[in-house]
Amino acid sequence: MLRSLASITILAFAVLILFHLGTRGSNPNPQQLWVDDDGTVGAASRSCDGADTAYLRIQAAIEAARDGDEIIVCPGIYVEQIDIHRNRLSIHSFDRSALDPSPDTLLRPAELVPAGVWILGDGNTFEGFVIEDKVPDPPAHPHPHTLILVQGDRNIIRANRLIGRGNAGLPDTGIMVHGADVGNGVAESNQVAENEILNLAGHGVLVLSLAPGRAAYWTTVARNQVHDNPGSGITIDRSPYTQVEGNRLTRNGIALSFHSDASFPGTGTVFRCNEITGNAAGARNTATDGVVMAAAFNWWGDAAGPFHDLRNPSGRGDRAGDHIDFEPWLTGPPGPVCPLLQIRIDIQPGVAPNRIPLNHSVLIPVAILSNPSFMAIVDLDRTRMTFGPTGTEAPVVGCQTTAGDLNGDGLADLLCYFRADQMGFRLEHTEGVLRGQTRGGVPVEGRDTVQIVP
Repeated sequence: MLRSLASITILAFAVLILFHLGTRGSNPNPQQLWVDDDGTVGAASRSCDGADTAYLRIQAAIEAARDGDEIIVCPGIYVEQIDIHRNRLSIHSFDRSALDPSPDTLLRPAELVPAGVWILGDGNTFEGFVIEDKVPDPPAHPHPHTLILVQGDRNIIRANRLIGRGNAGLPDTGIMVHGADVGNGVAESNQVAENEILNLAGHGVLVLSLAPGRAAYWTTVARNQVHDNPGSGITIDRSPYTQVEGNRLTRNGIALSFHSDASFPGTGTVFRCNEITGNAAGARNTATDGVVMAAAFNWWGDAAGPFHDLRNPSGRGDRAGDHIDFEPWLTGPPGPVCPLLQIRIDIQPGVAPNRIPLNHSVLIPVAILSNPSFMAIVDLDRTRMTFGPTGTEAPVVGCQTTAGDLNGDGLADLLCYFRADQMGFRLEHTEGVLRGQTRGGVPVEGRDTVQIVP
């Protein structure tokens, strides 16, 4: 009876959230659009060889697409600037990765102002491209180049290889996340993951905020290879709640840079479980408001930790600057799971197996279970949770504190909801991961099995 009442309550709360979310912008029949530089593909057989007509340019396919469509780009060289102003597009190379030995899909933008790839829409995925800066500056108009600029919300930039033009005397950027030109001016909950970024004189990745209407919140920069950049590898500039985790940074001018000031502080930004080796400098904090750079649990290239003149003069790893909290540090390269608080979750409590429909606009309940040392309804920050195959995908939609005891241990649990179409699951995934943090800033992670269904 208790389970039945709990299920009814869960269903009623999910319906209420869906009512508020509505179904605006949905595409019940998403289409596949193909792009090939020879103009033909085998669309029916999902092949880049065939007699079906394909778009010659990526931008032409974007203009023809509706929100929610898929654009598949075959190997080749595309000399064009891309403007992604639609929502929920999946734009990817044929094999979705630029980091493997298969033939590459090369994008050589003809213009890099404001960027070679400019993402203004929400919920888009852009993955699997090699993006090269081959544009010479006109002699009379030298300007910094940006390869990818993200200004919408909930976009994913994944498995791309970005190659800059080297030390050209201008602060070029590989991937910039920065609001201002769309919506409320805040770029929210974007992900930069599993890319390779090299040869940029300014920043490999730059997350930038200047004011409340020109800002980036809740950005995740994870599992990227950032190397051989004369400038900074990853820079977080006044951008609240940015998570920089699991990146490998080598041979950069400065591996990690952080800035905050009183007019727009970089509250809640965390650098953790990164591999920082062989850089001219490991980390630098230029905050003017006294905010300390949170950089515990990183590997600095040596078990003795980072070198610091006063706090760790015996450190043999990359140098850490002042006002950086680098203790404790990792004594070896980070493993697959970063040190954090492991919690128990129950996906779709009371239901087994935990079936999640692929790319459907439905809400999935996830119970965060309390234990004697962790009271979910009190301890957890309900605004900082994400859920998906890696735990960095779908942001929390809402939470229910009145669900009660969902597993019969006498402790009140927390029930939160996530949209299935934002989770990024594929049919082969078998585990769902929830990630977040406590109100005190301690990272938390919970895992449960899932069955992904079409």
